[in-house]
Amino acid sequence: MKADAIHWLNRLLGLHCKSFPQYLQWSRPHVPAGRGEELEAIRAIAMDQDALADRISRMIVDADALPRSGEFPMEFTDLHDLHIDYLLRAAVGYQEQDIATMERLVERLQTAPAARAIAEEALGMAKGHLDTLRELVQPPAKKPAVAKPAAP
Repeated sequence: MKADAIHWLNRLLGLHCKSFPQYLQWSRPHVPAGRGEELEAIRAIAMDQDALADRISRMIVDADALPRSGEFPMEFTDLHDLHIDYLLRAAVGYQEQDIATMERLVERLQTAPAARAIAEEALGMAKGHLDTLRELVQPPAKKPAVAKPAAP
């Protein structure tokens, strides 16, 4: 595998290892009682990313190169103790950015079929995660108003 493909695979690896959901699973956001489903969804996204990151790392190692995942963006450190609703909206924005980056990576990996295939898989998974995050951001459906009996 060529050096440029390794470079782009390491970029893909960084997107999975240092994503906002990865950061959130270790931070302490404010989550009101009864709202644990949001954190479970974040953990599930991070687990999916971990599994794909392992495969990307193996591909890089098999090409006799070193996996490099980078660091979390510094801007994440300002967000660790905020309310989960705010953080979910931020997660949607970061996920959209990651998807745009992955789309560019897929194009850059044109000449490396195996690397392109894993990038395409990562892109599809990221789009599914975006759908999950968007569903969590949606306000809860209001219960229909119950008609009050007429006064006698």
